[in-house]
Amino acid sequence: MMAMDYMNFGKLRKSYESGRQDYSAEVMEYIFSLMSASAKVLDVGCGTGIATRQLAQRISDVFGCDVDGKMIETAQGHKDSIQYHVAPTEKMPFENDVFNFVTSFGAFHWFCDEKSVSEIKRVLKSGKFFIVVNKNESGSFRKDYKRIVEKLTGAKSPQSVKVNYDPTRILTQNGFSEVTERKFPYVEEFTIPKAMEQIQSMSLWNLIPENKKRNALEIFRNHFEKSAKDGIVHRKLEIVVVNGRK
Repeated sequence: MMAMDYMNFGKLRKSYESGRQDYSAEVMEYIFSLMSASAKVLDVGCGTGIATRQLAQRISDVFGCDVDGKMIETAQGHKDSIQYHVAPTEKMPFENDVFNFVTSFGAFHWFCDEKSVSEIKRVLKSGKFFIVVNKNESGSFRKDYKRIVEKLTGAKSPQSVKVNYDPTRILTQNGFSEVTERKFPYVEEFTIPKAMEQIQSMSLWNLIPENKKRNALEIFRNHFEKSAKDGIVHRKLEIVVVNGRK
């Protein structure tokens, strides 16, 4: 399967919107502690706007940008005050030095190249911060998922884009100063139906041929029924927040 098909999150937008969970209150409180309510904030790689809407709960002037028009269409369906734009991160439709903060929740590993980082710096005001947030697996949820997908497809999954991905190093190498990293252990809890939606929102789901997806859902349901505790599926995470000053 072509790489662009694998990364086509627009195909997954319904499951992405319903299956993905908000970022934890502890993480958001830390991020809000870095901002003022009057800040102008851009969320890049915003997807369907899950974290963007969390930002807008406290920040009055929030923008979202994503390369996938279908994801943005879903985000706009919430009809809030957030201004969304469809654009690749390496070529965004904003003036220089516009934003007090730029954020990226669970997406920076897809566009952490030098050109995109340079564009993020261009739209960010001098002395202001770029904040990168990632949910990193610390349990077996994704490993089990990958194993089942590989068994279904009979092929090795693409190498994770997070191999050798280090946002602290990337920000430092690209001229950000005062780069700091905070880690927050967290466990996402899903009912079995919600766990089913979660796995259908992940990029590996695009690797499964359409004629095998019904069988895949049966296999995953059986897997979650066996691994759930009192009907709840647990996904252990380490949420890592990295921020650097332009």
